[in-house]
Amino acid sequence: MRVAAVLACLTLAFPAAAAQRHQLPTLAPAQAIASAAKASPKPVRAVVQFRVANAAKSRDGFYLDSEKNFRSPSNLGIAVRASAMPALTKKYGADLKAAFVGKTVKVIGEVRRLSVGKQHSATATQIEVTHAGQILSAS
Repeated sequence: MRVAAVLACLTLAFPAAAAQRHQLPTLAPAQAIASAAKASPKPVRAVVQFRVANAAKSRDGFYLDSEKNFRSPSNLGIAVRASAMPALTKKYGADLKAAFVGKTVKVIGEVRRLSVGKQHSATATQIEVTHAGQILSAS
């Protein structure tokens, strides 16, 4: 049991190695959104790759979006949480918007469909990034 717990921790600590071991698919935003919608309410573990069209600071982190309009049904959002911010700013600089907009990112995580808006009348699809290692590349 302890060995399994240690292995699980190592998998979380080294997401790129985990992606290679488990042969996770690399999905475009449309594929990730369709997969998450089909599997909802369960998440889909995948690697997603897209060109960042928009970015914005949030109360507790940062958002990267595949579309200029984050409300678009075809938008795949990356919710970067506060826990990942120190390492990302160290790697990419304090202006994360300038560092990511226009760049192609590759991110590993769980793609989820979420209810959003007043009275949860709309849905959004996103990946939550809790540590900087989930952003595998930005070029």
